[in-house]
Amino acid sequence: MDSFRTAADSLAASERRLVAQSDALTELTARYTNPGEQFGDRLRSILEIAARAIDVERLSMWEFDAEHSLIRCVGLHHRTGSRYESGAVLPRTVAPAYFDAIERERVVAASEAQTDSRTREFRDGYLVPHNIGAMLDVPLQADNHRVGVLCAEHVGHARAWTVDEQNFGISVANLIVIALTEEQRRTTLKRLAESDARAHMIVDTAHDAYIGIDSTGCIVTWNAQAEATFGWGHDEVVGKHLTETIIPPAYRDGHTNGMHRFHETGEAPVVNQRLELTALHRSGREFPIELTVTSPMRVDGGFFFGAFLRDISGRLERDAELRRAKESAEAATRAKSEFLTNMSHELRTPLNGVLGYAQLLQRDRGLTPTQREALEAIAQCGSQLLDLINDVLDLSKIEAGRFDIEEASTDLAKITADLRSVVGEAASRKGLMLTASISPDVPRAVVLDGLRLRQVLLNLLGNAIKFTDAGRVRLTISVTAERLVFEVTDTGPGIESESITKIFAAFAQTKTGAAAGGTGLGLAICDRLISLMGGELKADSVLGEGSRFWFSLPLVEGRSAPRKELDELESELPSFEARLAPGQTVLAMVVDDNLANRHIMSSLLESAGVRVVTAAGGLDAIERARADRPQIIFMDLKMNDLDGFEATRRLASDPATSSIPVVAVTASALGNSRQRARDAGCVDYLSKPVRAELLYGMLQAHAGARFVSDREAPLSGSADLAIIDRRSEIGGQLRGAIALGDVGAIQQLATALMQGSRAESALGERIHRLITTFDFDGLSALVDSLET
Repeated sequence: MDSFRTAADSLAASERRLVAQSDALTELTARYTNPGEQFGDRLRSILEIAARAIDVERLSMWEFDAEHSLIRCVGLHHRTGSRYESGAVLPRTVAPAYFDAIERERVVAASEAQTDSRTREFRDGYLVPHNIGAMLDVPLQADNHRVGVLCAEHVGHARAWTVDEQNFGISVANLIVIALTEEQRRTTLKRLAESDARAHMIVDTAHDAYIGIDSTGCIVTWNAQAEATFGWGHDEVVGKHLTETIIPPAYRDGHTNGMHRFHETGEAPVVNQRLELTALHRSGREFPIELTVTSPMRVDGGFFFGAFLRDISGRLERDAELRRAKESAEAATRAKSEFLTNMSHELRTPLNGVLGYAQLLQRDRGLTPTQREALEAIAQCGSQLLDLINDVLDLSKIEAGRFDIEEASTDLAKITADLRSVVGEAASRKGLMLTASISPDVPRAVVLDGLRLRQVLLNLLGNAIKFTDAGRVRLTISVTAERLVFEVTDTGPGIESESITKIFAAFAQTKTGAAAGGTGLGLAICDRLISLMGGELKADSVLGEGSRFWFSLPLVEGRSAPRKELDELESELPSFEARLAPGQTVLAMVVDDNLANRHIMSSLLESAGVRVVTAAGGLDAIERARADRPQIIFMDLKMNDLDGFEATRRLASDPATSSIPVVAVTASALGNSRQRARDAGCVDYLSKPVRAELLYGMLQAHAGARFVSDREAPLSGSADLAIIDRRSEIGGQLRGAIALGDVGAIQQLATALMQGSRAESALGERIHRLITTFDFDGLSALVDSLET
């Protein structure tokens, strides 16, 4: 009877539990239907109701972090005092067996939590302090992924968890997962709504028109800028077909065919392309637009097509204005270049006559010292005028962007030796010490524009010598950080600090520079040339101590021997007084339609022993070349009947004359005449005014001619027999004049000798050259040779 009564009591208790659990689930389900309740509030209610229904002191929900390395308490309900807390953290490292259990098992029912293998790991740190005797933990699972755990904690002694209690725990866990999923859905929808609102705000306030159409081509999106661009209001145009609104009649069929092709094949060649098309305004006006179509999006069984459009009428007008301005500027540049080319030719042609005849007269041995000094003054003034013309033309070419840097393997030692020979006389005349040094680590051959480098260094050295009255001028070449460093220093008066930043401007001069004369173009051209070659020209100076100019260029070591251009390696040219070596015969042809030019070049050649035939034009040159077969032809490029380019091409195409080397001669400094001449078949190039040394160098390079100079003629042998008896007398007179420093007496002696025999004339010219440069050491050496 007692057992029957006990069973009845147990059954009644079970029924009460089930009723309580059922009531709790009913209440929880009703609360879930409230869409306005937030997840935090809903969770708190769930934990409170479920704790009462299952009769536990503590009921909590914990969630995993992304790596399942810990669980964090989202909410913990205490029945006593209805307290609620959150935020506690349990790391996996503290209870790895517990973590494994809630990730693997459906329910963790620990009747004796402090001894159960799944929960005893946090006995001392958690269970004992809170007097927890039993735990019922149900994992929370969403989309086959465990996201947390529902934890029922019984305070007191051990407790056996019934099946209905475990099922109730599972039901409550499911409700929490549903609430959590609903909260995530609500958050996602909120973010989506916010994103959609931002997108609409961006589209509505965009500076470009934005239009969207559906699969049928009807307009579904039309922003504010679209209203301003096309003249249609939003309510007026939405629902209308695109072809009825903004597509001009001429392009409607193409749009319709494109839509059909996309629906049939999926091809969309215009998508994500920037296109320039013509659009139609509401008023009927057509105007240009720039269009970008975004990738089609699937919506409601169809597609959405979006496009950004921009009215580019203003931009095209500005582009047209810029194009017209550019064309006008280019035309002005071409006109300037043509003007400079013509002016160069017109200036160089008479200058060729001045310098040419000066060179011819200077070769005359019968000149008095006064006459020779006058000729040297004429030649010097003409050379200065030529330098000025070249500076102006160089600056114009650089500013027009038509100045080409021609890099080739270059021998720095040869350039240095050449510079010393060119400026050495001027330095010696002023009593300056001129030194040049190249660091041992500088390669002998480097790749750069040797001609322009020589031009820059010659200008810097020339300035240093011009402005330095005493002391030294030095050129050094070294290597620093894979760059060639060139430095020119002097002990001159220095440059004013306020002028140091202005000296590289065109036509700018310091006070000292203005007093010494010049145009102020040299440094400006040097600065631009160095910039074109990949460097920067810099300067510093101390008043009263001197100045330093330096720049660096990329170091590229040359692999082959440097190309020897005659105008680059002047130190290897025949001398001004050169004549053909004994036994040498050369026949040259001079072609020029200007009589004076023909006469000057012919006379310079004939004075060196060259036989000359002339032609007054291109057609005449072709006939004479076939008849006379010259060994070399000097061809003027600008002639009236047949220019030098065409004449050279015809000579090259004729087997009878194709082997004759043709050297182009021109007074034009701008344009591409040098390259055109090479393309026509010319082997080399001479600029007017023609210098005798360069002219003879062409014969040496292209006709195999060998030259000797009067400077090299010995003062003994058969040529000196006429003065053999006067050697001691002349030597004595010269020594006495040297001892007294009587320059006039030395010049009178030189003049008297130049009126005598060939040998006396050669000796007189030598004495004249030495005294002109005040080379008393050379005069003393000459006296020693005469008296021995």
